[in-house]
Amino acid sequence: MKALIILLSLLTTSTNVLSQNCDCEKELTFVVNYYEENLPGFKDNVSDVNMETYQLFKNDLFDLSRTYCQDEDLCFKTLLVYVEFFKDNHSSIYTNNTVQIDENNSEEVQDFLSSPLYKNRETIENLPLNPRNPIQEIENQYQTKDGTYTVAIVKNKNDFRDYVAVIVDSKTTLWKKGQVKFELKKVGENSYDMFMYMRNHSLQYYKNVQLLDGILNDGWYNIQLENKISYNTKVASRDLTFKEMDTEINYMYIPTFNGNWYAKIAAFYEEHRASIESKPYLIIDVRNNGGGSDACVSPLLKYLYTQPFKSDKVDIYATEENIRKCLEWYEMFKEDTINFSPEFLEEFEDEIAAMKAAPNQSYIPRSTGEMVHLDSVFANPQKIVIIANKNCASSCETLLFWAMDSDKTIIVGENSGGYVGYGEITGVKTPHFNFELGCTMTRYSDQRKYEADGIPPDHYFHNQEDWIDQAVKLLKKR
Repeated sequence: MKALIILLSLLTTSTNVLSQNCDCEKELTFVVNYYEENLPGFKDNVSDVNMETYQLFKNDLFDLSRTYCQDEDLCFKTLLVYVEFFKDNHSSIYTNNTVQIDENNSEEVQDFLSSPLYKNRETIENLPLNPRNPIQEIENQYQTKDGTYTVAIVKNKNDFRDYVAVIVDSKTTLWKKGQVKFELKKVGENSYDMFMYMRNHSLQYYKNVQLLDGILNDGWYNIQLENKISYNTKVASRDLTFKEMDTEINYMYIPTFNGNWYAKIAAFYEEHRASIESKPYLIIDVRNNGGGSDACVSPLLKYLYTQPFKSDKVDIYATEENIRKCLEWYEMFKEDTINFSPEFLEEFEDEIAAMKAAPNQSYIPRSTGEMVHLDSVFANPQKIVIIANKNCASSCETLLFWAMDSDKTIIVGENSGGYVGYGEITGVKTPHFNFELGCTMTRYSDQRKYEADGIPPDHYFHNQEDWIDQAVKLLKKR
């Protein structure tokens, strides 16, 4: 179970306010019914062993939902507690605030400052906002790298938090001193769940953020620090990048494996193929790569491959709703002839037919865990370093699993995101607050043990030196 479930110890204190027109209760009913019907991990997380606990958990949440009938923020947090029960990183829920404010337009700014979204933002006064403690302690002042925000983190508990970050100084007119910028719930040693209010005051959730060496969630720096750099996320470009670093080492940065980039990525691989195969060392940097399509990863396998290995077993969950979503995807894929081939479409159509023929809420195999054999092992590159961080997710982690089966590949950096047990994420809108509910359709057999925790590297990198420089040094030692 995920960290937010510790909130249940607090939920029993909430009053059971009944309402015949409670939007939050209806929202929770929709989310519960949708996950119980369509989430492939539901049966993995709820069984006869814990069914009674699960029912009590739901009842407590429904009691809580009736206390927040029309409160969108608190209802969202209540739904999130339910969604986070399931150990499935891909499946989550998101708010729907997409307000854009041109801060150079005084009329737009004034309209926003007059809006309920701004006026209802929690403001805390009369708190000591200058805590100065050792940097390993959470109660301190923090600043963003560009200095837009300075906040003080202080204790302030409720059902969803242990600490709040209160604005001390803001360089944007959209925020003022005293407003709550984010909330933290302690879930472990130096780790927290975070509710962050973005520049436009929309709410985002970050799970299990870390406080390390005075840096919180890689973007909030203790004001006592002189060096405000998070090397684990610091990359030079957001585009495909290739460099011949010296006579022995090539470097490539791949920011995404998005299927809509397939043609672009394929051309990138081909453009640099001769250079890659001419040098003994290759650095593949996939920091901040949130994944996409395994088809964009597959051309790299030939460089990693050293011996046959077994692929994971993959099942797709057949439900009426999942079939409907697959049919929608199929129609979209047909329109994109650049990135989706006729062969791909034929296979996808066959899978939909198999789903239609299967009993409702049954798993059908997409892959049975076949052995992967390639015809040869490339002479070059002889050694490969893959730089990964916590933002390497989903198909990006497919690359890491292949690397684990390679004798010439070293994974470095930090644990990956842990989006590996379930896949094929789709979204649906909730009926009242219009939240975006994410729900997966497939599950993986062996990879599920890395869900949430992520894939650990062979070598952890530190934050005192650029990670590319650390990778080069590691290669030179070997």
